[in-house]
Amino acid sequence: MTVYVAEINGRGIVAFNTADRDSADQFVDSEPFRADFAVLESEGKPLWNGTDDIFIREAFPGEHARFKASQARAIKDEEIEDEDDEWVLFLVPVTDPTDEES
Repeated sequence: MTVYVAEINGRGIVAFNTADRDSADQFVDSEPFRADFAVLESEGKPLWNGTDDIFIREAFPGEHARFKASQARAIKDEEIEDEDDEWVLFLVPVTDPTDEES
């Protein structure tokens, strides 16, 4: 699997792994992904305003390393079963304003 990054206005927001570029496009174009991006916030601002382009690219080396380390922790903590499972890592601090525990 390849690690991709969704980037908005030149800022890498989320890293995720998928089989190929077409799958990455489908993931980012999906309604659940876009709905999360419109609700979740970073530093008090929405991750996405609903209109800016979301650019997809392969992860830079540092992003790839952070992704793999996060995925390895998830495997160790049994959050996922093995390295082939899909994993998502936010590259920016994220809060959910709809989460009452936040």
